[in-house]
Amino acid sequence: MMVSVIIPTLNEEGYLTDCLNSLRHTECELIVVDGGSADHTVALAESLDAKVIVSDIANRGKQMNLGAAAARGELLLFFHADSRLAAGGMESMITAMRDPEILGGGFSLGFYPESAFYDCLAAGANLFCKITRMLFGDRGMFIRAERFQQLGAFPETAIMEDAELATAMRRSGKITILPDVAMTSARKYKNETKLQALYRTVWAYSAYRLGVSAETIKSGYYGLDGKCRY
Repeated sequence: MMVSVIIPTLNEEGYLTDCLNSLRHTECELIVVDGGSADHTVALAESLDAKVIVSDIANRGKQMNLGAAAARGELLLFFHADSRLAAGGMESMITAMRDPEILGGGFSLGFYPESAFYDCLAAGANLFCKITRMLFGDRGMFIRAERFQQLGAFPETAIMEDAELATAMRRSGKITILPDVAMTSARKYKNETKLQALYRTVWAYSAYRLGVSAETIKSGYYGLDGKCRY
């Protein structure tokens, strides 16, 4: 089973090398879709043998849709540039997806640098996802290519595009959460108190479920440090 890994980027030169190296597999193609980086992200991706697509705007949903349109794999894995997949994770995903009843899924979440608080935050997120079968992009999301198109791909919204696709996925088929860990940077929590970190995590999804607009959620989610990161 060929896997196409699609990574949306915007100024990710400090993280991309570790990300791409963690995803290499004999049955995998790496696709980086850049949203207009001002650093060396594009050159770095090319030097690491990834296929590079340049989007005319920085919109994660649009970038991932562009990557999916160019993908050759039967299975699509959408992955964040500041995440790293544990050894064996790619093989576990391929093995799991040999079950024709499984539509797609995600990995378990971890944060780096490791700390007791981040471990608790990840544990809470993993429990929530196991109970609800709800997926988010920071743990990696995978789906059969044909089903991705049938479900309408990602909405090209300001934020929560992953939640939209995940909602459609769990309504349409069987979802699996693998024990293999996708370690994701805790950089968005770096300058926050523990209370602010919890607020950011809980508020965005709660607002989404209540029908708050994507623009308002984005403003609130990134308002703590004033920086929009992928």
